[in-house]
Amino acid sequence: MILMFGCSALALVGVSVGASLFFTGAFEEPEPILERAVAAEGTLEPGVIIKRESRLLEDIFYHNVQPEFVVNFQGKSRAKFLMIEMVVATHDEKVLPILTEHDPEIRNTLLGLLSEQNSDVLETADGKQTLRDDAKALIDRVVGRYYRNNQIKEIYITRLVMQ
Repeated sequence: MILMFGCSALALVGVSVGASLFFTGAFEEPEPILERAVAAEGTLEPGVIIKRESRLLEDIFYHNVQPEFVVNFQGKSRAKFLMIEMVVATHDEKVLPILTEHDPEIRNTLLGLLSEQNSDVLETADGKQTLRDDAKALIDRVVGRYYRNNQIKEIYITRLVMQ
């Protein structure tokens, strides 16, 4: 009799623990925060797609514009050079092949924008933000010719060197 009550109590505890874990989501697979393909040197490969998934946020897809841009532009007293790396963010996965396929047009457009920059302006946070906004508009215009407008969420500057 005591054995039967003991087994019943143990089963009841097991069911309540299992139900608690089930309803709190402990059995669900963890969500991937960031999947990243990295080359041996630790940098992103050209055209790499990074996907961030979340049930609360929209999917964000990243396209690394490679190779980095190196341009000459006018400084205060002499010519300077600018090296910059950019990453394009979008919510629409269909934009990624367009970015890859039309990379020469995008790079040509961005090179024109970058060569017009002023070193004094780019040294400020506002100058960098203006550059990001202008690059976003230019890339979105190219994407709009082949797909739809307003598909670029953000442009991130991942490296910027001026000399």
